[in-house]
Amino acid sequence: MLRHMTMNGENMRVNVLIAPSANRVYGLEAPRLAAAELAFVLNEGAPGVLTGTSDVREAGLDFLALDIDDEAWERPEVQRELAFALAYSPHVFAAFEEVGRMPAPTADRTYVDESPTLPLLQPIPLPDVERYPSTLLTTLKYQGKTNEQFTALLVHLAAHAAGKAQALREGTLRVLDPVAGRGTTLNQALMWGLSPVGVDLDKKDAELYRAFLTTWMRENRLKHTTSDTKLTINKKALGRHFHAELARSKSDQRAGRSQSLEFYTADSTGLDHFLKARSADVIVADLPYGVQHGAKVGAHLSRSPLDLLRNALPAWTRVLARGGSVALAYNRHTTSTDDVHAILKEHGLTSAGEDCNFRHRVDASIDRDIALARKA
Repeated sequence: MLRHMTMNGENMRVNVLIAPSANRVYGLEAPRLAAAELAFVLNEGAPGVLTGTSDVREAGLDFLALDIDDEAWERPEVQRELAFALAYSPHVFAAFEEVGRMPAPTADRTYVDESPTLPLLQPIPLPDVERYPSTLLTTLKYQGKTNEQFTALLVHLAAHAAGKAQALREGTLRVLDPVAGRGTTLNQALMWGLSPVGVDLDKKDAELYRAFLTTWMRENRLKHTTSDTKLTINKKALGRHFHAELARSKSDQRAGRSQSLEFYTADSTGLDHFLKARSADVIVADLPYGVQHGAKVGAHLSRSPLDLLRNALPAWTRVLARGGSVALAYNRHTTSTDDVHAILKEHGLTSAGEDCNFRHRVDASIDRDIALARKA
């Protein structure tokens, strides 16, 4: 158990150093998003443990301070929950337990009672949750690509909204991205040891993703196999099905530590025709923003994802397990928050995390937010 000292009455403090971001605008919002993320996941996994968050500046560095209930911190399971919450957060670079304070030296190197103080920080060891080199997430560059940190945030929130934090850690969380595009969510799931499923109607995006993943696995010398076949149900051609099996090494492969990936180039509104009922624990979707790309509904193109949601949610909810969750990113400039939650409710989903503020600006045309919901 980590040594600690009560810092704020009945609270102890963890100082989080925020991870840098390649996107300057997102980086400015990262401390606030991290506070909202950690408040949500800790409230789901260890209710009452986190008593508050604040921005602090210590020794010229900016930290996100987490106030942790001191009595709860004595329990090893709470320390474990916090360590995993920090490890899976894309916004956390490092975390330190504040075990005391010491007087800061004055200009003449003397110490007086009225001098400012500096924290004594003990690093908190975090689990290593990433399986592969960062190139899996960062190699693909194209206009409209979602920030990798934001994608990881969506998956992290979805896992906790579904009560599946342990499945995330064990690599058994079943992730479905029904608007997979070029695979940003799929790659994040692979990075965390999961076996995701993606669906997208765009043939060009699917081809580019297949080419990228196959090349990346070969260049990183992973043990892998792939197949690309026609998707046919009841003699009706629905699209194509790309399947990949991969493992970090031959020993992992022999020990059964392989992962799989399924990518269906097909209409997402009918995915229940080729995916089994209740086969997904979480649905993670970065909905079209209606700026550069519209939302495809059948053969038609809509500027709003609301038409896509109305048409697709019946199928999506059929493949979502009981107690499963959805995490949807959308653009508030083109999509009303009230409309999103109303459509989710119409399809039997209950909103979650409504008191958490995940809204942030991407650019002049995109004001991004997250809708979380659970299936009873």
